[in-house]
Amino acid sequence: MAWIEEAALEDQNLPEIFRVMSLNPGALALVKDLNQGLSFGGSGLARVQEEAIATVVSAANRCRYGGMTHGGFLRRQSGDAQLVSDILQDYTIADLSQADRAMLDFALKLTLRPSLVAREDVDALREAGYEDRDVLSIVLTTCLINFMNRLADGLGIDVPPVYQKSVLKWLTGPAASQEWLVKPKKM
Repeated sequence: MAWIEEAALEDQNLPEIFRVMSLNPGALALVKDLNQGLSFGGSGLARVQEEAIATVVSAANRCRYGGMTHGGFLRRQSGDAQLVSDILQDYTIADLSQADRAMLDFALKLTLRPSLVAREDVDALREAGYEDRDVLSIVLTTCLINFMNRLADGLGIDVPPVYQKSVLKWLTGPAASQEWLVKPKKM
């Protein structure tokens, strides 16, 4: 449950991250469309890459909602719980291709130090094999997840307890003891 009230919606299956916008139906529709257009296969990147970006960005932001939900999506897409646990702890220890590491390095820099991103960073993505369309997708996905993280944290959205328990069953190693990820939000 979020820190603000929600309006009644016909679709009760919407995730909390969308239901919280029910007081502004226009924003809800726009954000749902934006989310669909930039992720969940709409970016031009592989779904695993989209979810890896989302998981790294959420971990960098210490966004529990994003870390758990996108970590779960990444686990489903990759079939690799250890990969996700590593990415949630420190993606640089994860078993990743050079191209995916370059992609995540860029996403992290854009998240934490956006004013320092330079042409050389985009050139590094090209050298790793990404075309300009892919670079745009990496930037758009990173921006979308930062937006969604701030929405979740700004309005107190947390993952449902049943989903939390599910994630904690497969999460391993140091990632399983990160307080920002495993300790529920105070409502």
